[in-house]
Amino acid sequence: VAKVISVITKDKNQGRPVPLNTVALLKACSKALGIGPHSALQMAERLYLSGYLSYPRTESTRYPKSFDIASTLQDQLQDNRWGSYVRDLLRDGVNVAKGGVDMGDHPPITPCRHARAGELTGDMARVYDLVTRHFIASVSHDAKWRSTTVKISIEELGEKGDFTIRGKTLISPGFLAIMLHKQYGDEREDVPFGEEEEEEKDLPEFKEGDMYGLFFSGSKKSGNKVSVAPAGKFCTLDIKEKMTTPPTYLTESELISRMEKHGIGTDASISTHIENIIKRYYVELIPGRKLKPTKLGLVLAQGYHLIDNSLVLPTIRSDIEGQCNNIAKGLAERDDVVRKAIDLFSAKFNYFVDNISKMDVLFGSSFAKLQDVGKPFTRCGFTRRYLQFITGPPPRLYNKTTETVYVLPIGGEIKQWTGRNCPVEGCNFELCLYSVGAPPRTFPLCPNCFNNSKPEWGRVPGEDTTTTPGDEEDENKERNIRRMAGKNMIRECPHPDKMPLIEEMTVSPDPESNGVLILDPHLGPKWRLVSTREPTIVHMPKSVEKVTVLNAKDEVLGCRMMSIEFKEGESPLEGGKKKYTSCFANDEMLQGLVRIHHGDERMKASSRGGRGRGRGGGRGGRGGGRGRGRR
Repeated sequence: VAKVISVITKDKNQGRPVPLNTVALLKACSKALGIGPHSALQMAERLYLSGYLSYPRTESTRYPKSFDIASTLQDQLQDNRWGSYVRDLLRDGVNVAKGGVDMGDHPPITPCRHARAGELTGDMARVYDLVTRHFIASVSHDAKWRSTTVKISIEELGEKGDFTIRGKTLISPGFLAIMLHKQYGDEREDVPFGEEEEEEKDLPEFKEGDMYGLFFSGSKKSGNKVSVAPAGKFCTLDIKEKMTTPPTYLTESELISRMEKHGIGTDASISTHIENIIKRYYVELIPGRKLKPTKLGLVLAQGYHLIDNSLVLPTIRSDIEGQCNNIAKGLAERDDVVRKAIDLFSAKFNYFVDNISKMDVLFGSSFAKLQDVGKPFTRCGFTRRYLQFITGPPPRLYNKTTETVYVLPIGGEIKQWTGRNCPVEGCNFELCLYSVGAPPRTFPLCPNCFNNSKPEWGRVPGEDTTTTPGDEEDENKERNIRRMAGKNMIRECPHPDKMPLIEEMTVSPDPESNGVLILDPHLGPKWRLVSTREPTIVHMPKSVEKVTVLNAKDEVLGCRMMSIEFKEGESPLEGGKKKYTSCFANDEMLQGLVRIHHGDERMKASSRGGRGRGRGGGRGGRGGGRGRGRR
């Protein structure tokens, strides 16, 4: 028999959220929207520059006295998503949170003007929606819950017969009506073994002293909670078994909380730090936005711990931040703090250099040595030594003399060529070939120039932006770190179109892309041109015996001329001439003879010009039915 020992009912308030600062925004976007910290801050900054949000880099969590809350709310009255809620809130009166800190630099993040539904799109719309709901919630009423705790005793079980049932119901939603409930918030600590988080559920009506007959379900797996369901004066008892589990990987949101707690980074740099460890493949992002340390990251951290653990613990950063705060408070002199910090890190640097062999031992035992793997592939332009080809991933070339690594593009097949060297001044690396797609398009590849692109060559394939003059070295290092992590898939020519090696082979602009057409480096007997930016192949007629790219250029287009030589008895030229010079872009006769293949079979793309072959038909018809690029 189960006896109700006590029934305790209490009303509890769930406090409205404090105003939103940068760190809270990054955590909320990661946890609620699945947007990484780096992208979230970029979206917030774009919204700020567009006038929708206030400045997103702030540490304040309290509205200044001068902030006009009512006016900001009135801007949202016309919104069909929360306009009626805001109207009721203004009528009943706003509630400003008592907690939080006004840092005096910038106010918390709030909406600055109304954005109609559909006015913003994608992640910008989602970030704006989150910020606006959070602002409205921060000045709303608290939510009210009714919590019930029932204690039941089963005398026959002795000391093990005491059970507790907890549940809560929502009395007044308050801010929860506007802020999506449990979508995000502070991470709570793991619930201790044997305790339960209070759940939102309706409990049956219990009275102290009630007695219930017991029925056992007979299966330990039939339920996962102790549940009492009155049926007259009877109830069922299910047994719940639990096991302790190891902690899982940190989520982005949890990592941000710990970085803030330990003083690692600032509100403006936390997102960059997390982005960098992902880019450099120290961690990988797995489902649930959890960060799983990679083998590289673990070995690197272990190496730092082995040599000087203060380099990976937050104590030094916290100490220096504390000294900077003392300068602001007038408790320390700036010059003294700077001098001590420089002396400290100089000593640590020298000690680290003297003990770097400990790091080598760790890496040597965890990773295969590059000189022990791979095969001789192409020659280095600086040492004239053979570079070892490491298949990867990612594929790369290694110079065991200088211990230099040259990352190669991912997404295609890399082959040796004929010993031709790169024409770029000061390079002289032996070239290889890079083939992508099906049917394959093949391009020349210089390992050195691929890793050290120059701004004047234009956009780097696989990147969104061009290299900034003056920042070439830093940007190339960051780019190669991403490539080492296997993050750059390149399904086009691996070099920019203005790179000298590509310019030497360019015979025409590609009118269907921003790229150019170059002569396939495989040369004959099947002569063809390939587009650097689109999966397009121009097949020369079978009557062509040889194609040579000349040094001479077309005065208008700037592309190189071609020398075309036809087979004996198959020449379409007047009088049966075998050889002539052509500028493909405006050579209507040659354009009418070629066959053009559009698209990549892997992408199930088909030729856009139809199925016909031959003069003026189907695949040859880009310009006006006969030729390519008619002028």
